[in-house]
Amino acid sequence: MAELNEDVFAAARQRGRTLLTEELVALIERHHPHDRPGVAREVVTRYADGLRDETSYDFDRDAFVEEVDARLVDTETWQGTDALYALGDDRVSRYPARWHDALGGSTDAREYVDFLLNETEGYLDDLDSGAAGRGVPEDELLDVVSVVGRTDRETAKAEVEKAREAGDLAEDADQHPDARVRPAE
Repeated sequence: MAELNEDVFAAARQRGRTLLTEELVALIERHHPHDRPGVAREVVTRYADGLRDETSYDFDRDAFVEEVDARLVDTETWQGTDALYALGDDRVSRYPARWHDALGGSTDAREYVDFLLNETEGYLDDLDSGAAGRGVPEDELLDVVSVVGRTDRETAKAEVEKAREAGDLAEDADQHPDARVRPAE
C-alpha cells in the first residue's frame, strides 16, 4: 500500500479547523497515488488516523469518519457540495461516478469545461465561488481536473493554459481572482 502523502497533512495543518470534510477527501483524492476513480475507504481512514496523531493539529478522527459516512451517497449524479460519492469496491470520491466514467484519467481541459457546463445539472448553481458570467470558476475546474483526471493541480493548470493558448477556452477579463473559464466562441 502506498505511503501517506505529506502534502495532505501540510494542507490540513494550514487550514486547521476551517478544513471541511469534503475538502479533506478531495485533498486525499488529489494527492494520494491511485489508478482508479476515488480512493479506498481504508486510505481515507489511514489519513484520519494520521491527522489524529498530529500533535500540532486538533483533529477529531471519529467525527470525521462519521461525517464521511453520513455524507456518502450512492448515485451517479451531482447531489450538492456536501455530498461524497460511493464508487464501488468501497471507494470514496468528491465527485460522482458518472464524472469519473465520462472523464476519468483525462486532463483535456476543454472536455471538462464542456462536460461541466452541459452535463452536470445543479453543479454550477451550487458553487459559491467564481466571478459572474457563464463558465466554470477556474479554481473549481482545477479541482475537478486534478481529482477526476488523477493528476496534480500544476498539470491541470498547465492544461487550462494550453487550451487557452490554443484558442479552445476563454476567460472573461474582469480581473476576478477566480474568473470563469468557458469555451472560446
